[in-house]
Amino acid sequence: MKNILLILSLFCITKVTAQNLVINEVMSKNNITIEDNEGEYSDWIEIYNTSNSIINLENYSLSDDSANIPKWMFPNMHILPNNYLLIFLSNKNRLDTTELHTNFKLSSTGEDLFLSDNYGVIIDKVNAINLNDDESYSRFPDGSANFIVTGVASPNNTNNYSNQLLFSHQEGFYSNSFSLLINSLSGDTIYYTLNGEIPTENSNIFIDSIFIQDRNKIPNIISETPTSPEQNFITFKAWESPSDTLKKATILRCASYRNGVRNSKIHTKTYFVDTSKTNYTLPVISLVTENDNFFNNDSGIYVPGTHYDANNPEYTGNYCNKGEDWERNIYIEYFDTNGILGFSQNAGVRIQGQKTRHAAQKSLRIYAREEYGKKYFNYNLLPRRNVERYKRFILRTTMGAWRGQTIIADALGQNISSTLNLDYQEFQPVIVFLNGGYWGVHTIRDKIDERYIQYTHNIDKDSVEFGLSLDWSNFMDFIMHNNLSNNNNYDYVKSKLDVSSFIDYIIVEIFFKNSDWPIGNSKVWRQIPNGKWRYVLTDMDGCFGTNVSENMLIHATNNDSSILWPNPPHHPIIIQFRSLLQNESFKTEFINRYTEILSNNFKVKNMIFKLDSIKEIYEPEIIKHIGRWHYPESLNDWRNDIENNLLFFLKNRPCRVVNNIISFFQLDHSIFINNVISCDSFDWNGI
Repeated sequence: MKNILLILSLFCITKVTAQNLVINEVMSKNNITIEDNEGEYSDWIEIYNTSNSIINLENYSLSDDSANIPKWMFPNMHILPNNYLLIFLSNKNRLDTTELHTNFKLSSTGEDLFLSDNYGVIIDKVNAINLNDDESYSRFPDGSANFIVTGVASPNNTNNYSNQLLFSHQEGFYSNSFSLLINSLSGDTIYYTLNGEIPTENSNIFIDSIFIQDRNKIPNIISETPTSPEQNFITFKAWESPSDTLKKATILRCASYRNGVRNSKIHTKTYFVDTSKTNYTLPVISLVTENDNFFNNDSGIYVPGTHYDANNPEYTGNYCNKGEDWERNIYIEYFDTNGILGFSQNAGVRIQGQKTRHAAQKSLRIYAREEYGKKYFNYNLLPRRNVERYKRFILRTTMGAWRGQTIIADALGQNISSTLNLDYQEFQPVIVFLNGGYWGVHTIRDKIDERYIQYTHNIDKDSVEFGLSLDWSNFMDFIMHNNLSNNNNYDYVKSKLDVSSFIDYIIVEIFFKNSDWPIGNSKVWRQIPNGKWRYVLTDMDGCFGTNVSENMLIHATNNDSSILWPNPPHHPIIIQFRSLLQNESFKTEFINRYTEILSNNFKVKNMIFKLDSIKEIYEPEIIKHIGRWHYPESLNDWRNDIENNLLFFLKNRPCRVVNNIISFFQLDHSIFINNVISCDSFDWNGI
């Protein structure tokens, strides 16, 4: 009974009057379906004349407000018998009969629509419904009382050939096996696959049902494909066969065909059976793609493949290739912590990162593109940000850590720093399944680009530029050829560089002792034409560790030309900081700000609270993750590395930093203690 109700819930019966004109189709999120003659994608509706007579539409009206029925009036025009008329709900208010536009828009979540005759009598009403991008709410068949939600819209054309597939069970989590029923409303043949491949007429034919059952005990398949060389040249974890029989889901892809032509969209659904959502404390992402896209020896993006050269391992391998030629199609489904589908859509995927491309588990960059069907991911991927729309995001690997196997160093460092005046990456850990196979813990992160600046600073992305521009080159040239102890020169630098943000940025990198900085993981941007340059905090996996005494002020002001990595003296950040310290005003501001941050944001008990909170988020999923990747080596190793490399650092680093400041700036110890800061004034034990 529940399954029947589920199918019936896809239909909405709208009362149809005796009139002959109806609203036949509605689209409230026109993303790529149809352009108006100005090249814009506006919401639209389709009117259908069900009669055998011509109808004059003059003084007929459309409205989204029951209190204002004649909101938009049709011009003097006719609609032919059994014909269609498209109207854009764009707020452009155009009565040109070659293309009609109303004086109102339709809410993206749906609004009631009213069609009235020339006497002001409502002759049709369509109830509000929330649609996804490029879905239409259509009468099936034309002019009938039945509505369906379809991903194959038919503006200005009949709905009768647009097929819709109905499913007895929607994607998600189930405790028991079940028989999946699929119905083609137009009675066409349904073809399906269960391995991630796109269904064709050579695929399985759906007969009466598909038995969806627990697959957790079947042998591992795609997880047995090596994803890094046997002899890994770097310290990141190389591939090993999983130690466990992994959790698995059923991947269904299906479509209907008529006379050799596909007439439905390709439906992709992931079913988890005998694995209650409570088994996962994190959101779950299912990635579905044709296996060759990831694992083909010639073209697979996730394997060493034919592009790997053992004599040049650092820069070779299929996974080292970049650009559009190495972007692959993927389908993504996102289930929240309650097991509810947050969004699902086609997208693009590339390998993300530098050295971690060689690790067994890799970072993925996920793209929304018009050619895949939707321009954006309309979902709050990072709950601590008030952002509901993303163009791209990163699924970050757990294998980037430099010291131990904590997997949370980057997220921790950036989370502790998030209250400062700088740009940083948010995080949200998730569980990933790839073609139904458990792929372990990943972390959703911001992709640092112009769109990131747009949603974090409310700046038009087209007015954002990153470093290496002419303005940047001229700015650096000024710093290198002018003495910043001169306040006029310093004032000019302050007009070009957001100095207060720069100070916070330098403090974070040197406090957390980033050993992969600044030659790696540094990005700088500004708003054109006259914005100030700001740095973005990225990739803190090279931070923390047991060497809590290292004076990173020396690292950040290096003037030794024999040092080429990671802090060469010619690097812009090194040049800027070294030059700015020539100015007494900057130096005082830097010391005072460092003191303030140590007293508040970097207070030990505050940092330990954040460490404990993040550890608590990841910990329930670590054992399953270990079974997949052998990384960390064990739950105890993970806990020990957190204690030895993160907790130890947070407890002991602040007091060592005070000594570093006194030593580097040659401050009088007693004056510093009495007037600026004292270790004794801090809760160094986190209490």
